[in-house]
Amino acid sequence: EFIQGLDPSKLVLVQTVLSFAISPFAAPVYNLPIFLFGMYAQESAEAVQSLKTFTGILSISTIFDIIWMVRNHQHGFIRFITIVILILKLPTMAAFAVALRQRGAQFSGLGANLSGPT
Repeated sequence: EFIQGLDPSKLVLVQTVLSFAISPFAAPVYNLPIFLFGMYAQESAEAVQSLKTFTGILSISTIFDIIWMVRNHQHGFIRFITIVILILKLPTMAAFAVALRQRGAQFSGLGANLSGPT
């Protein structure tokens, strides 16, 4: 019930702003484009495939964040913001999964359909 009360658009907006704020410093460069895509994907009411793609990429990027933080040095405050972004990705993934379910989507992996329209 807590997850259903989360607003996916606000979560993505906060993470977009945080990613933009730390972009001039030593920080994962992929977060800002991912969150910009998330803002675009959640705006369209019928963009189920885009939401699936964003949720899948966001899930994978959490692993990338951990690897990036282990391999790279950051100053204290920038590291703190990077960790906040990482932590916020978890409820964001859950909120987008709920949004997908509400739109009637089945979420199995990235949902690639290579067979084309039938």
